[in-house]
Amino acid sequence: MTARLHPAAALALAASLAAVPLAWFAATLGFGLAPREPVRDIAVLLLWSMAEEIVFRGAVQPALARALPARGWAWITPANALTSLLFALLHLWRHPLPVAVLIYPVSLVFGRLRELSGRVWPAALLHALLNLLLYAASWLQTGA
Repeated sequence: MTARLHPAAALALAASLAAVPLAWFAATLGFGLAPREPVRDIAVLLLWSMAEEIVFRGAVQPALARALPARGWAWITPANALTSLLFALLHLWRHPLPVAVLIYPVSLVFGRLRELSGRVWPAALLHALLNLLLYAASWLQTGA
């Protein structure tokens, strides 16, 4: 008998594996995170990732899910699409437009993970992992 992963666990695993080359690619394109003070930087990255997910996947997405139809396109619900758009737009205050555009599909995965699991923490952990990998890739590429 074969054990099947819960859909949220399967998505989290696939996204975690994809995060490694994605972080490396983003850092290679110059969209990395400038390493300055590793302990402080990592603490801020972890706290910021958690805070963003609490706000977007913990508050905004559920509120939109109650207000919008549940049916979307493929696996993308209207609540997830709009939350992800807001999330990507928020990143324009610190990042160039190409980064915000690239953040949109990543945010859709965070939102889908929230929908499949029914909880915020899986998306928050995935978000933190991606940011930490991006930081590590940036650090490795700068030779710091």
